[in-house]
Amino acid sequence: MSIGPARPADPACCEVLRLEVHPGLRPSGLPPVRIFVGTEPAQYRAERVLLWSIERVRDPRREYRIHLMKELPGFRRWLWNTGFTNYRFAVPELAGGSGRAIYNDVDQVYLADPALLFDMPLEGHGFRAIDPRDTSVMLLDCERMRRHWNLDSARSRRKHGLVRSALSEPGIAGALPAEWNARDHEALSGASPPRLLHYTTLHKQPWQPFPERFYYRPNPAARIWLDLERAADAAGYRPARSGSAGTRPKPASTPRLSVGGGLFDGEVRDLVARTGARTLLEILPGDGPLEPTSRPAWGGLEVDRVGLRAALPDRQYDGVVCSARLDALPTAELPRTIASLCERARHFVLAAAVCAPPARPRVGRPPRGTVHQPAWWSWMFRSATVRHPALHWRLATTRRRDPRAPVDFDTGRVELLQGGAFPGAANGRVPRVWVLTDHKPGHTTQSVGLADELGWPWKRIDLAFNLLQELPNAWTRGSLRTLTRACARSLEAPWPDLVIATGRRTAPVASWIREQSRGRTRTVQMGRIGAFRRDVFDLAVAPAYASLYPDARRVETAAPVTRVSPRRLEEAAARFSVELASAPIPRIALLVGGPDPEHELRDAHARQIAEAVAELAEREGGTVWVSTSRRTDASTARILEQTLGERCGHFHRWSAATRPEDNPYLGFLALADALVVTGESASMLSEACATGKPVYIFPLVEASTGLRNRLRRLERRIADRVTARAYARPVNRRNFERPQRGVELASAMLLAHGFVRTSGHSKRLHEVLVQRGLARVFDGKLAPPPADRLDDLELVAHRVRELVGVPPTPGTDPGT
Repeated sequence: MSIGPARPADPACCEVLRLEVHPGLRPSGLPPVRIFVGTEPAQYRAERVLLWSIERVRDPRREYRIHLMKELPGFRRWLWNTGFTNYRFAVPELAGGSGRAIYNDVDQVYLADPALLFDMPLEGHGFRAIDPRDTSVMLLDCERMRRHWNLDSARSRRKHGLVRSALSEPGIAGALPAEWNARDHEALSGASPPRLLHYTTLHKQPWQPFPERFYYRPNPAARIWLDLERAADAAGYRPARSGSAGTRPKPASTPRLSVGGGLFDGEVRDLVARTGARTLLEILPGDGPLEPTSRPAWGGLEVDRVGLRAALPDRQYDGVVCSARLDALPTAELPRTIASLCERARHFVLAAAVCAPPARPRVGRPPRGTVHQPAWWSWMFRSATVRHPALHWRLATTRRRDPRAPVDFDTGRVELLQGGAFPGAANGRVPRVWVLTDHKPGHTTQSVGLADELGWPWKRIDLAFNLLQELPNAWTRGSLRTLTRACARSLEAPWPDLVIATGRRTAPVASWIREQSRGRTRTVQMGRIGAFRRDVFDLAVAPAYASLYPDARRVETAAPVTRVSPRRLEEAAARFSVELASAPIPRIALLVGGPDPEHELRDAHARQIAEAVAELAEREGGTVWVSTSRRTDASTARILEQTLGERCGHFHRWSAATRPEDNPYLGFLALADALVVTGESASMLSEACATGKPVYIFPLVEASTGLRNRLRRLERRIADRVTARAYARPVNRRNFERPQRGVELASAMLLAHGFVRTSGHSKRLHEVLVQRGLARVFDGKLAPPPADRLDDLELVAHRVRELVGVPPTPGTDPGT
């Protein structure tokens, strides 16, 4: 094979980052460490974390040259598994056909100095890898390997053919120690600590670069990568682009796309009013400083102005308003530009950008990923504001296929992305909260409990539904079609900062409110239904027993969120202590639900429950308190009371006429020594486990007769089969879990979109509570209190405060 002159790495072809010797240190005298990274635009987060991982562990006395191979010209990416599959085979020629070089995929992080790998003896081999056919990490002899791998062959041939061609030369491949390419599933179980960690399972990559291609699942080794990203954010790390520290390329033309109009002016007025801003800096298209001006539309404030390409003033302002569209800048410039805006703002940054059309799978082509998508812009601002905890940011976004076309933010569909501190929090402002309720007390309990725990002013809105409430949410999403006319007319601006809702019927209304506010209203959707992949919400809360497909926006709890908190238990104990505290101990509270679509409570079973609890109380010399619920019929209540007899110290029959303050249910929870709960009621089990007292589950009998129950069992079997395939782990020929595709991908899609729903059966809830040591199945014996109590309410409240940007109350510990 004829080989022409070697072509050294071309800056127009590869972006080169130089990590120089740290100032003040004597150079080691060793040759620069050359690293070539295969990457693509969608891997912007992975690329930054890889570079940060090198910066953290490198030898500060040595130079490192990192070549980013991204969108190289002349390559046919048809049927590539990634957007950089064949770039690795161009390394020998891009390195000038001499010396040695390291090749890395971008989805890796270094946990040890890459110089240790670079200086490793090649032992007469052309390249070293953990396996001759695994080329994701290689130490290369560029002169020898250029005979097999060069730009021409990398552009024209397939990956496996290029590997086979090289391996035809005896002795060309040597082995690397396994710790230099540890897979994500090996990170926590390997015999030796990994020196390089490779997140090779594409649908488990923690940064989720291709949401249009995969339905992502959790990764046990995600914490390592996420901790590295948090450390990079805290350090304000931004790679010095284009080969030299602190420089950035200047585009040939200055962006002239600007933003204006009533919507943008309204956002400025809102932020000024919330934060009390007095000094503003406006960034306009252009290259130089501009004369200060007064902006009547912004409340008549005097505004300093400067061009986006000019040097920004070396001072801080209360607010920074960027009227130049950020998407007009080169992508490589955006991290530094956004960081500069944040550094000059005390209270808020307001900007605007046009997003790319939604990314969609492309047959035979690598996916485009999330670049210039709303999630990408949110990440840009989140990482820039980590070092500015008192700063609020807001970005007005819309979508256009031609990003250079003029955009009217007043008439187009606009969504406001926001984050950071709640605007005005420093001045004592708190979020305004709406609580949407349906007719189900269990749902209302969850929403009200969370609103109370947050401690902000809230308004309860009881929704009234029409017959369309039975339609699937996919048909009513983002509308008020399911509400009565009077109820729909009552929902009007000013919109709240936060909406809390629970249950399927409230979800379309919550998303409609969010849309009317253009995204300024944050929505928290709780419950098993209403928070699937295509639903519009900011934070979802669902119990683990629902077995919903993973979603980065969802918080998973052990049981439904409850209104029970230490504060409410103390209040209830004080309220009912005179009436209840004198009862013989141990005081056993029996909390009884009733039949539901999946369970039945017949007279014989009710008698069995009462006899078992009465026997326990008699043996221990205690007393029994009973509280029924809305689902407990009169016959069941009568049998329970008769069977318990004199062992029953207090029997409360639920009634709609009972005033909430007269209901002893919370008093039972506060003053009882043990709690027995019928197993069909997730809400009562959750409330009992929140007390930190011994909790016993008394399962009800599953309903077995009738066509509806037979269909439900069939549906459960189908859901179980789909779930098993969605979570299957088929392997490739190297015995690694292969990327999600085929039946596994289709099954994951059915679960993620809610087309197939796991049963969420009470048995699964019982398993979760027992595994966590919060409850046990009733066995007629008293047990010591559990080591922990259910604290999901505090955890969820902490996540909501993070979402809205309000710091937690001093002294609180949200847990993990």
